[in-house]
Amino acid sequence: MVKKNLELSFPEKSSQEIKVILDDFFRNFFDIVLETIKLISISKEGIKKHMRKGDVSILEQYYKKNQSLVLAIGHFGNWELSAVAYMIEDLPNVKGIYKPVTNQFFDELMIKIRTRFGGGVYAMEDTMNKIRENMGNLTAIGLLADQNPSSHNAYWHSLMGRKTPVFTSVEMIARRFDYPVVYWKIDRLGRGKYEYSAELMYEKPRETAKFEITHKYIELIERDIKAHPSNWLWTHNRWKRKS
Repeated sequence: MVKKNLELSFPEKSSQEIKVILDDFFRNFFDIVLETIKLISISKEGIKKHMRKGDVSILEQYYKKNQSLVLAIGHFGNWELSAVAYMIEDLPNVKGIYKPVTNQFFDELMIKIRTRFGGGVYAMEDTMNKIRENMGNLTAIGLLADQNPSSHNAYWHSLMGRKTPVFTSVEMIARRFDYPVVYWKIDRLGRGKYEYSAELMYEKPRETAKFEITHKYIELIERDIKAHPSNWLWTHNRWKRKS
């Protein structure tokens, strides 16, 4: 699956180039698994050793202004470690949107990991009600929206040269509550070393055209994939459906 996805996404690359990306990806992937398990007991000092803070000045500004926002995230580097690193800083309190899994033990374990140092999680089906209930509090609504929606009525857009269903949840929430949209970027600096930063996408979502925010989010995802292909999560069957 990974090899197929890479070949379709990078038709200009040779088989040797694909193999290099493939090998790098699997090394990174298994590192992420081990690093995520380590989050059960890691200290704040340990987090900072692995995940460095880059330019998050836009988030610091919103923190000072008591302005809630939407945080658009991709499956790059170690996104779980970056979320925990976020929580130990003075930044808007993050509430991550997640899809509960059927394995109760694993579901509870991931919630524990994601909330060890503060923050919280909203189950996908409860998101809108939870946001309304929490509107009086400074919040960053965190969404990992670069995977494949399950709905067959999803919005279709190009990703890495191929049409595919995409989530519009970043845009939907931002426009509904008029929360600024910030892109959360994760760079891999070396083995077990990362840096996170933040980029402002839109200050006033309600002034954007329909799907403009979604298109911009996909554009940033593609930019980061092309810059560092082995840093993205290729294990899902992202292009399995045809329009």
